[in-house]
Amino acid sequence: MRAGALERAFDVALGVSVVSWGALRLATAPAAARFGVVTLTLVAVNACVGVLFLARAPAVEHGPSRAIVESVPSMVAGGVALSIAPPPESWRVGAQIAFASGGALAVLSLVSLGRSFAILPALRKIVRRGAYRVVRHPVYVGELAMVAACGAARADALALVVVLAAVAASVARIHAEERLLVKDAEYTEYARDVRWRLVPRIW
Repeated sequence: MRAGALERAFDVALGVSVVSWGALRLATAPAAARFGVVTLTLVAVNACVGVLFLARAPAVEHGPSRAIVESVPSMVAGGVALSIAPPPESWRVGAQIAFASGGALAVLSLVSLGRSFAILPALRKIVRRGAYRVVRHPVYVGELAMVAACGAARADALALVVVLAAVAASVARIHAEERLLVKDAEYTEYARDVRWRLVPRIW
C-alpha cells in the first residue's frame, strides 16, 4: 500500500473511531448527565475531531519522532483530567460554563483549521482565520479551559497538579510543533503577525 493510501486509511479509521466514542459516551452516560452540558460538549468535540480526520488534507511533512513523543503528554492530559473529575451531574454551574466555553472555542477553532487539522506535529496549509487571528494555538486554549474546568469541579490538590501538568505539557507540545512549522515561510510570516501563542500579551 502506498504511503498516501496508508495515511488516508489511518485517517478514516481514526475518524470513525472518534465519532463512535462520542456516540458511545452519549449512549452510556447516566440518565441524569446524558443531555447535560459536560456530556454534550464532549460529544460535540469528538464529533468535530472525527469529521476532520475524515476530511483533512495529507500532510506535506510529518514531525520527527521526538516531536511526537513531546506531544503525547498534552493529548493524554485531557483524559486524565476527565478521569479524576466528579460525575458531570455534580459539577457546579461555574465549572460547567467554563467547560462548555472551552469546548466551544476548541470546536470553532477546529472548524477554522478545516482540512489543516492535525493532532501530531505536521506541515499543512497555514490557517489565519477565526481565533487564529488572535493567538496561534486557540484549540489548546479551549482544551486547557476544559481541563481547568475539570480541576475546578474536583477542587483539590490533585486537580491542581493535573491542571499545571496539562499547561506544561501544552507548552512542550507547542514548542515541538513550532520547530516543524517554522520550516514553512508562510508560518514564519504568520508568527510575526500573530505574536501570541496562547494568551495575548503574555505568551
